[in-house]
Amino acid sequence: DLMDWDRKARELSGLDEIEYCVEPKFDGASISLLYEDDIFTRGATRGDGETGDDITPNIKLIRSVPLSAAFSRYDIRQIEIRGEVLMNKHNFKKYNDKLIEEGMPPLANPRNAAAGSLRIKDKSIVSKRNLEAFLYHVSYSVKSGNNEPVTHSGMLEMLWELGFRSPKNEMKVVTGINAVIDYVNDFESKRDDLPYEIDGMVIKVNDIRLQEKLGMTSHHPRWAIAFKFKARQATSK
Repeated sequence: DLMDWDRKARELSGLDEIEYCVEPKFDGASISLLYEDDIFTRGATRGDGETGDDITPNIKLIRSVPLSAAFSRYDIRQIEIRGEVLMNKHNFKKYNDKLIEEGMPPLANPRNAAAGSLRIKDKSIVSKRNLEAFLYHVSYSVKSGNNEPVTHSGMLEMLWELGFRSPKNEMKVVTGINAVIDYVNDFESKRDDLPYEIDGMVIKVNDIRLQEKLGMTSHHPRWAIAFKFKARQATSK
C-alpha cells in the first residue's frame, strides 16, 4: 500500500523521489485548537470533521497546551492546530489504581480515558487525569507576512519552539519510500517502550506547496497516509 501510494504521489508531482515526514500516529482523542492574536480562544473535538463540541474549559486544564503562544513572531494572526489528547501509560495506571482503591470500576484503556475526559463538566475530575496533548498539524493560518515555515517538519519545529508538544523528537524526514518503510518498521519494534499508546505511523509529504499541488480526494488528502501497526493479540481468561 505504501509503495502504491508513493508511486501515485510521484506520478502526480512529476518527481523521481519525494521527501516525507514520518511521525507516530497517537492513539487518543482528536482536538482542534484556535489561536487569535497569540491567544488561545477555542478548543473543539473533531466531531464529523466539520462540526465538533466546544471543549475550551477542559482544554485549558491541560498543562501542555499554552494559553498564549507567540505566533506573531511568524507573521501568523490566526491559526487552527489539530492534535490528539491522551493519557500516558504511567498516569493511566496510577488513576486506575486509585479508582480500584475507592471501589470504583477501572477505565478500559488510555484512549477512552482521554476521550471521555474532554466532555466531563466537573473540572476537578479532568484535572486528576493529567491529560497531555500532542499537536501535529496546522489546518489553516491567516498571515500578515511570509515568515511561516514551508515544510511540515518546519511547522512541527515551530510548534515546539512556541511551547507545544509536537512530535518534533519522534518525527523523521526521509527521502524515498524505502527509507519510510525502514523507519516505520524500526518504530514498531520500539512501540511497547514508549510512555504513550500509538497504533501506527503517519507519512506526510514534507513540502507544503507540494501538499497543496497533490490536493485531496473526496474524503482524504493525497499527500498523507497512515501505516497501521499489527493488531495486538492476547489470550483472554
